[in-house]
Amino acid sequence: MLQKEQLVKWMKLTKVPKLGPSKIMKLFGKVHDIDRIFSMTDSELLRTRIFNEGMLGEFHKLKIAAEENFLKVLTECEEKSITIVPIIDERYPQFLKNISYPPLTLFLKGDMTLLYKKKIAIVGSRKADERSKKWAYDITQEFVTKEYVVVSGGAVGIDYSAHRGALDANGKTICVLGSGFFKMFPEEHSALIHEIERKGLLISEHLPNFPGSAIALVQRNRITSGISDAIVMVASGVKGGAMIQSKIAFEQRIPLFCPDRSLNLLPNE
Repeated sequence: MLQKEQLVKWMKLTKVPKLGPSKIMKLFGKVHDIDRIFSMTDSELLRTRIFNEGMLGEFHKLKIAAEENFLKVLTECEEKSITIVPIIDERYPQFLKNISYPPLTLFLKGDMTLLYKKKIAIVGSRKADERSKKWAYDITQEFVTKEYVVVSGGAVGIDYSAHRGALDANGKTICVLGSGFFKMFPEEHSALIHEIERKGLLISEHLPNFPGSAIALVQRNRITSGISDAIVMVASGVKGGAMIQSKIAFEQRIPLFCPDRSLNLLPNE
């Protein structure tokens, strides 16, 4: 587990252009200590075959950059009981490391142990009809009786029904956010999200003050399915986030289940 000074270095390192998760994991496979990375000479860094000349220049700028803003983030996280877990941390879920482009850093709030229990993602359209939402609510409660942790994204529609079903059954649920913890999205679900914080787990890959974006909402799908043992797609249109989630789960080789079409759970495209 990284100490505060090391977390500052980590946050700087993750800002080096073209130093994505694959390269960072290779770098730490060669050099196991972040303090050592920050003390290496240019020639030593180049010999890792991870850095190139352009990246070195950016790294030097970040090394001497003021630490005030980084320390502010760390202090805010500490005050709000937000746990920061870099991809090089032993607490980072191994199965999440294996997905395509895993998050470099996880921000966690709540019961971290839920990450290591059996989990089922229940997701679907924001435009789901009442029958679809009721089906999601009911099937969630069945999974809770089998001691599954229910994973979803906190969105309007099926996500809300899945979280609500788990909580009403005294089960556990994980909400993967597309925003930071200080900028909850959607705002109308803030009460639900705070309840999950107390009774389950919130996950974000973003700094606490990040307000969210359309891209971030799509990108969080890889985490939702990536931490789950299987995924249930309740209702989906041809386009939209639910269909994107299905494609991501397929690429990750996560088992994907759908209700029988004869149930006519809408949208059903």
